[in-house]
Amino acid sequence: MYGSLDPRHTVGRVFGSDWTVANVVKLLRFNSGQGIMRDGTLTGAARESNDDYLRRTSARHLPSGVTVTFRRDQAGNQHAGLCFAAVDHYLPWSDAWAEVWLKALFLQDRPLVREDTANSGDNPAFRQFTLAR
Repeated sequence: MYGSLDPRHTVGRVFGSDWTVANVVKLLRFNSGQGIMRDGTLTGAARESNDDYLRRTSARHLPSGVTVTFRRDQAGNQHAGLCFAAVDHYLPWSDAWAEVWLKALFLQDRPLVREDTANSGDNPAFRQFTLAR
């Protein structure tokens, strides 16, 4: 459902030092509002639409070393995935950078966001967060 956050970023855009966290978040928040993440087996135009949504709601921010996703599901819940990665390997988790991203993504709802440990997997460099509506 969430897609992979691989250190070899293949989905979404890559942003360099000319993009701040705030600017990347503004783009991700806008794009996440333009569709929803669909569950289940999809074919044809529905799959293409979902793949496009997954691409538009993913980004790699080189200055912070974060690959990030920000998506809405069919129930209206918001999901963010954070992964610390260099070009070809994972980096250690950074609580400070994670908090910068989570505050920017969820704004005033940040205190309501919970880590989704069931979907974060075994990789300590990746964590999933959910704001249930």
